[in-house]
Amino acid sequence: MLRESLLALAALAGQMVVDAAATDGWATAEHGYAQLLGRGDAEQTKQVEKWLEETREQLAGAAGADSELIRTALAGRWAGRWADLLEENPDAEAELRALVQQSQAALPAETPSAFSHAASANGDASAYAAGPEHPGALATRSELAYSIGLAGDAAGARDQFAALVPVAERVLGPEHPDTLAARASLAYWTGQAGDAAAARTQFAALLPVAERVLGPEHPDTLINRHNLANFAGYAGDAAAARDQYAILLRVRERVFGADSPDTLVARFNLAYWTGRAGDAVAARDQFAALLPVRARIYGAEHPDTLAAREELAYWTGCAGAAATARDQFAALLPSYERVLGPEHADTLAVWYQLAHWTALAGGEAAAHD
Repeated sequence: MLRESLLALAALAGQMVVDAAATDGWATAEHGYAQLLGRGDAEQTKQVEKWLEETREQLAGAAGADSELIRTALAGRWAGRWADLLEENPDAEAELRALVQQSQAALPAETPSAFSHAASANGDASAYAAGPEHPGALATRSELAYSIGLAGDAAGARDQFAALVPVAERVLGPEHPDTLAARASLAYWTGQAGDAAAARTQFAALLPVAERVLGPEHPDTLINRHNLANFAGYAGDAAAARDQYAILLRVRERVFGADSPDTLVARFNLAYWTGRAGDAVAARDQFAALLPVRARIYGAEHPDTLAAREELAYWTGCAGAAATARDQFAALLPSYERVLGPEHADTLAVWYQLAHWTALAGGEAAAHD
């Protein structure tokens, strides 16, 4: 985890990218940012240049009440990238400080953030004029916390968001979109850290607020409903998960269309939790209907298509047709071996299911004899 002085430096550097994008000196600043973040790698530098151009385009298109929100979000995104750089390359600190100072010096005197957000890049967190509770700094903390979770430390991410949420509530307000996003991240990483029941409770409290503030069909609201459904299921209430996905599926079909990836995920999860809730026949039939759609959109051996085939085989067996399940797993195994490799965990799971249903099918045959 970065110390506070580097966290402040990353936040300030993120703000400088946003401020410089609107100035005549952008070309010089853009080159410096791309070279530093690219770290000598041509492909990475090209990617950074693309990000920088996208940032300038987004800022140019921002207007009205959304302008400041967009600026804050972009500054936070860049702060996260600078923080990643500092974590991976500690020797880049001096270069980044120098680049921030150059950017500050090139800003027009009337640029608001030159006075309200910027201080000396050589100071510690207290030198960052608005302090560690500035929205840009909060966005940086959020980016870093999420990165901790993605790196495999779900408990660490949970703890970081637990510390961040009360600050966001105080600074931004309890119903600010960024506060709601922090609450959602806290709930998600709580679940990922192993406490599905607590995650379900947190998402259940968050969902009605998101529906009222963002709208019932806002993408973030729908993600919250998705997570509420999943963690309800993992906490032991498969029927609640099924019912939540039934609601979510109708909304996603209407908003995104029947073939959108989000809609297909909702269909998959509805079928899965339908089976877990005790209706193997309905789960089998839902996966049977989903499979040709995924095959058409993604291809016959895409991992999502293979996952649907695996679930269809499983629920076919659970619905009472062990021999059919055996045959479906036997047909599926070569695809898993070819796509994922013979020793991949998912391939080995298919091996296990094939053995399991083969044994049960043998028992069925013996019973019939």
